[in-house]
Amino acid sequence: MAEQNLTRRECLVRGAGAVLVAGVAAAGGYLLHDRRGGAAFTGDRLTDGAAAPPGLPDFFAQVDFPASSPRISVALGDEACIEQMVRTAVGGLDPARGMGRFVAPGDVVVIKPNVGFDRPPYLGATTHPEVVRCVIRLCREAKAREVIITDNPIEAPEACFAKSGIARVVAEEGARIVVPTEDRFEWVAFRPHKPDAAKGEALHQWPLFAAPLRRATKLIGIAPVKDHNLASASMALKNWYGLLGGRRNQLHQAIHEVISDLALLFSPTLVIADATRVMMRNGPTGGRITDVKPGGELGRPAVIASVDPVACDAWCYQKLLGRDPARLKYLELASAKIQAVAGGAHRFGEASWQTYERAGKITTASV
Repeated sequence: MAEQNLTRRECLVRGAGAVLVAGVAAAGGYLLHDRRGGAAFTGDRLTDGAAAPPGLPDFFAQVDFPASSPRISVALGDEACIEQMVRTAVGGLDPARGMGRFVAPGDVVVIKPNVGFDRPPYLGATTHPEVVRCVIRLCREAKAREVIITDNPIEAPEACFAKSGIARVVAEEGARIVVPTEDRFEWVAFRPHKPDAAKGEALHQWPLFAAPLRRATKLIGIAPVKDHNLASASMALKNWYGLLGGRRNQLHQAIHEVISDLALLFSPTLVIADATRVMMRNGPTGGRITDVKPGGELGRPAVIASVDPVACDAWCYQKLLGRDPARLKYLELASAKIQAVAGGAHRFGEASWQTYERAGKITTASV
């Protein structure tokens, strides 16, 4: 499947209001049409007789991560030294190899920031472009063959990538943006069986903006830390919600179950939490500078790198938003689902960041 760069011409041709995945009301759900074959899908399942959709690769599986290494690395600084914060945060997970621990020569790295809204960086609704810039540089320094930036924005992709400042830094750093088009979505299996609501399961199969992920050998999520009116917070795990297709707003009634299902589906190489400016209230869109506090409750801008997205969210929820992780439902659900599948081996899904603190596996540094 051919990839395309995000250009002004492309987006204008496509139209600012282009429908990324066509949906109409249908009995039992909604109807999606796939341009590749014209196959129709209804509800959250394929039509009868269709082959079961594939899941996603484990993007952490090829990382040789020592058991003694930190799980969470925090770098504190100010907005004038974002690159140093990112380098310090990633380096804190492996001082000798840094990003080289996670990205190998020849890798195709997909970076998924939050570019969901047409907002400038200072409002904190999207990932800070300078954090994205530094992660691209680190991947290049680790000799990645290709670096792709992608998201499925709620608003017009061209406007979101441009207003967030991410389009500019991607162009300057020689990476590429891949934007959503109908033919880049596919059905993906979250689990081989129908979901059991009693176990906090929500999704069986759902359309996903999967085309860039099919090219990737490594996957890095970069999420701003912010308040969210439905989920209570949007951080590393909620970031994957942005790759869902279809009428994802209909999933809001089970938002915690869906986020924890995403935690099960996605096994990223690395996650990075952008706390250079934290949206403390009125999330996820915000719109007022008074909603934003640099570094949140820490009082200083911060960047957090982690190999455990669940523990990263728990740490950020408490340390940055000043809230009790025990009250964030999706954390326990995510941890239980990951442990049930992975048996605690290789994939990390610790709901209590204090477990890592007691083991000396959280590092903090100032730059």
